[in-house]
Amino acid sequence: KDVTRSALYEANVDEMAKIDEDGFVKVGNQPGDVAVMIRFQGKVDVFRAMIPVGAPVSEFPKPSNFIDELVFSKLAEMGLPTSDLVDDNTFLRRVTLDIAGRMPTKEELNAVVESNSPDKRKACIERLLDSEDYAAFFANKWSALLRNKRSNPRNKRGNFAFHQWILDSLHKNKPYDQFVSEIITAQGEVQSNPPTAWYAQVDQTTEMLEDTAQLFLGTRIQCAQCHHHPFERWSQKDYYQFSAFFSRVKKKKGFIPGEDFLYHQPGNASAVNKKTGKKVFPAALGSPTVEIEPETDPRIYLAEWMKDPENPFFAQTLVNRYWKHFFGRGLVEPEDDIRATNPPTNPDLMNGLAEYFMSTGFDLKKLISAICNSKTYQLSSTPNNWNRKDQQHFSRSYPKRLPAEVLYDSIHDLTDAPSGFGGLPTNYRAVYLPDDSYNKSSYFLTVFGRPDSDSACECERTADASLAQSLHLINSKELQNKLSLEDGFAAQLAKRAGSKDPQNVSAIYQKAFSREPSTNESQVALLYLEKKSQLSEEEIKLEDEERKTVLLKKRREAFEDIIWALINTKEFLFNH
Repeated sequence: KDVTRSALYEANVDEMAKIDEDGFVKVGNQPGDVAVMIRFQGKVDVFRAMIPVGAPVSEFPKPSNFIDELVFSKLAEMGLPTSDLVDDNTFLRRVTLDIAGRMPTKEELNAVVESNSPDKRKACIERLLDSEDYAAFFANKWSALLRNKRSNPRNKRGNFAFHQWILDSLHKNKPYDQFVSEIITAQGEVQSNPPTAWYAQVDQTTEMLEDTAQLFLGTRIQCAQCHHHPFERWSQKDYYQFSAFFSRVKKKKGFIPGEDFLYHQPGNASAVNKKTGKKVFPAALGSPTVEIEPETDPRIYLAEWMKDPENPFFAQTLVNRYWKHFFGRGLVEPEDDIRATNPPTNPDLMNGLAEYFMSTGFDLKKLISAICNSKTYQLSSTPNNWNRKDQQHFSRSYPKRLPAEVLYDSIHDLTDAPSGFGGLPTNYRAVYLPDDSYNKSSYFLTVFGRPDSDSACECERTADASLAQSLHLINSKELQNKLSLEDGFAAQLAKRAGSKDPQNVSAIYQKAFSREPSTNESQVALLYLEKKSQLSEEEIKLEDEERKTVLLKKRREAFEDIIWALINTKEFLFNH
């Protein structure tokens, strides 16, 4: 039967293709790969098309690893030349922000720029991966995804313990499959087994299975609870079979008031399909039903299946999530919605990354090292005549707004202002915060999109610009107080002799952008300093000490203005 006019058609990128009721596809001016979902009743299929650029491609940078080979192969097929490679200054700022969640120090900058070693970028990556800042930055990411939320304002013990466990796991480079398994199969109390804190927020069977599927398997299975998934193959039966793995998870009051004791209650794992009213038994996604002994915790079987090389979801979900972290977009978008009707823009690269990740024993640091050592990661964000519209194939770097915590810390680093959070030591960095509770005491973190850990979706963290953000950076009292500190960076520069102002301007640019100012930038800053430092006739007649005090105040205000101006630039607000 011809069901062309009865079928539904939907492109995964509206700007790239439009489909009429006859199934005729009309492509737009946006180059790349587009997938068209065709759905009729319970049947789903996908049509894929590539819209090439067709530019002459003579050569690419020499590949550093398999990532470059797979990316450049796709670019050659697209006819899409790459941008140039970045210089050492840009690379250092980019990789330090991406791995450690902070700006590079002056010592780190000098070590890279002044080195003649051909492996200096590789050494920089390994040094950052060995640092506690790496563990803290990624613990901040995972803590939000794992819903480390302060439900009880008076009970922070569990939140701190879970966050510290995540941080320690990353710092020790615990294999990812072990990391996930310890969360999924957690039992006991939070103090002796911190991953049980996950179940404090994910406390219903539906939440357990839905968060597990979305966070670790890249599968948004929520729709299948009530009806057949409209964009996927998952049915209600699949949903409830998967939920059966968590059917024997029970809780009772723990020894500490307000905390639960999590345990496995022996018995046959099962669930009831609400559509049919029939009992179903555990089955992993796309797998047959399994028989599990009543004494065995079904979650152990689930954890073993998740890391099985035959499981197509586990490794791909993680590599896609981390690819987005470093490139600003995933091979699949959204990064936790991997399905047949939303295929990756470069399937060979997705498979290659997943296979490499599994071959290393699920080593997160080796995965990050492979990504950051690639020439693909080290391409400039400055487009050429051909790749300006590229949004999918990584022919250039895509600038990313700094996360709220990183921007907050970077402003404190630039101004030399102390940060403060209630109940924590002075100068405690925002990327080290253990849970969501500190959002309430920091308008900055709230307005710049730090997530509240309400879901397992990365989308909860917003990177969109807003008027409130602009106003806060332009005229907030909070920022002004940091700029005008008596012993802040501006005050320190003002106390130096005016003859050292070229070095002072250079110091500001190095601290803000990890580079020297251009000739024009230096001249503009020096002229502004000179203009702001001019004394009036009345001020010239003052006594020496009074005249020095007035001049010092003028110089300090001038440096405050320069630093304020740089904070409000795209170069500071973005990782490029």
